[in-house]
Order: sequence, then C-alpha cells, then structure tokens
Amino acid sequence: MPWILNEAVVSTQSTGYEEILSACRDITQQIRKSDKAENIELMTDYFTYIRLKNTVDRFLAMAQQVADRLSGVVETRAGSKIARPEDLVRLYDIILQNYADMKDISSLDKDGNTYQMIDVNTMFYRTKRCFYIAECHLGQSNWLNAIVLYDKCSEHIEQTEQAATGLQSNKTQSMIEDLQVLSKQIYSQRCSAHASAFLQTQLVEEEMKEISSDKNKMLADSLEEFKLLKNENDLPTIATLP
Repeated sequence: MPWILNEAVVSTQSTGYEEILSACRDITQQIRKSDKAENIELMTDYFTYIRLKNTVDRFLAMAQQVADRLSGVVETRAGSKIARPEDLVRLYDIILQNYADMKDISSLDKDGNTYQMIDVNTMFYRTKRCFYIAECHLGQSNWLNAIVLYDKCSEHIEQTEQAATGLQSNKTQSMIEDLQVLSKQIYSQRCSAHASAFLQTQLVEEEMKEISSDKNKMLADSLEEFKLLKNENDLPTIATLP
C-alpha cells in the first residue's frame, strides 16, 4: 500500500535526522568544553548551522507527509489521526523559527549566497504557511477571512518569485515552479470562498426578509399557522389603525 511505503521512508528519514542532530549537539558541546581547539566560535557556528539545516529537513519531510495525506495522494490509515491544515501551519512555524535561528549565526556571511538563500527559503515557507492558514479559515466557513489571506498569499508569491529569480539555481527554479502551482490552487480556492460568501449573504438577506414579512403579517392571515414566539415583539399585527 502507498501509505505503508511512505510512512516507512519517513520513519527511516526521521531516525537518520535524529542521529545527525544528536551527533551535532554532542560535537558542539565537546568543542565548547575544549581549551585546545582553534577557532572555537567558527566550529561551533558550523555545527549549529548543520543542526538547524537538518532540523529543517526533518520537519519538511513531516510536512510533505501531512500534505500528501491532506491532498489524498497518500491514504490515511484507519485509526490514525486525520491530517488538517492546522498541522501544516504548526510545522511551518517550526521551520521558519529554525531559519530565523540560522540568520542569528554570527560567523555567517551576510552577503553570501547561503544567507540570501535563507531569506528566500523564509519567504517561500511563509507563503506556504499563509496558504494553510487561509485553508483553516475556509474549513471553518470564515469566507471573508479566507479571501483576505489568499490575496496576502498571492502577494507573498510575487515577492518570493522576485527574490528567487535573483539566485539562479535548481533549488530556486523548483521553488518558482512550486509557487506557480500554488498560485493556481489559490485562484481556485479563492473563487470557491467568494462563491460561498456570496451564497451566505443571499441566505441571510432572505431570512431577514422572511422575519420582516412575518412581523408585518396580520393575525387574521396567520390563524392556521403554529409558531413558537420568543417574545411579544414577534406577535403578528392584529389590526392596522388609521
């Protein structure tokens, strides 16, 4: 079954990431305790960067698994937790925090490609996070909030594409292609949210008309109708006085 293979791969990847992260932590602690090591700060920063990068890769693998289950690419095993957009929002929060920690590494060249790539990755995954927040609102029937967030997500896409275009690499090209697919998905979801918001507005208007009509209805015209009235203001009109 596809989900068995997928979960087995993710489990193997998670184990590998845990071993790498544990090794990075151990090496960093040993470097800090050593009095003989040269360039201690540089070595500590290097292994800190390796640890953060592998942490990002680990959570990206988890996010991909959740996204596959959410989209139906991978079947959800009976009895397992159902994937929700909220799960992806939390995972992208962690990923963005790790990229923010990378930018705090003192020895990292602020003008180098690595630092610029951190900025592009931050923008890219912020866009993803914004999209799934919109999906959360869509699932809760908060149509107007969803529309606003989809529009914000489109702005993020434009900014990310501009930043990624400046860094010519296979990674940035893959990002741009992914954003183009996401842009089409946003358009579809935004149309759906707009239609639902319009329908909800129409239903509310019809309900208000019915309420107004019932309040103005003469008692003689509603003797055969049975209604539970909440208060005296809902009583039908007995007669219209000149």
